[in-house]
Amino acid sequence: MSDGNFNRQLLPKTELSSGIRAGKAQMRMKAEQAFDAVLCKYFSGESQSRQNEMKVYFMDMLRN
Repeated sequence: MSDGNFNRQLLPKTELSSGIRAGKAQMRMKAEQAFDAVLCKYFSGESQSRQNEMKVYFMDMLRN
């Protein structure tokens, strides 16, 4: 009788993990596009280097 433990090698290969990674990448891309739109609309007076600095900080926050 099984005690609830199983060997993952015996399970069929699923595309779940690659689907999750693809979904995360799409959401990250959408978030980046939305942030660019916010920068253009509300922070157009800021210098380009300041906008890049804000974008880098935002993308770092998404990765962590």
